[in-house]
Amino acid sequence: MNVLFIDDDEDLNMLHEIMCSRSRIIKHSSFASSAEKALIYLSTTEIVPNIIFVDLHMPKMNGFQFIEKYEEHFAPKFSRTALFVLSSSTRESDKNSALGYSSVKDFLIKPLTEAKLEGILMEYLGHHQ
Repeated sequence: MNVLFIDDDEDLNMLHEIMCSRSRIIKHSSFASSAEKALIYLSTTEIVPNIIFVDLHMPKMNGFQFIEKYEEHFAPKFSRTALFVLSSSTRESDKNSALGYSSVKDFLIKPLTEAKLEGILMEYLGHHQ
């Protein structure tokens, strides 16, 4: 399983990297510190992510703008990729907006725990075998 995290919080990315290294399910994990870097990664990578976690509130291009670009340019190519919003926002309007995108599978509140990550991975595997 290949996972991409998009978040401008480097400490959180480091924590997620540790969680991924402990996982027996994740084969490859990538981290982008901005939505712009994530779009470049997606346009150049040979490794198709099975799951993408994206933060909403980032400078320059926010998570909503990333999702729009993702759906326009990558969703058809990555038809088996599941996108999850991973945000510190507890605003119902953010959740409803995020879930309004066809590629977004769920809206998760930070922090992501190892148990929650493993549950998402197992659920993905169950739907894509």
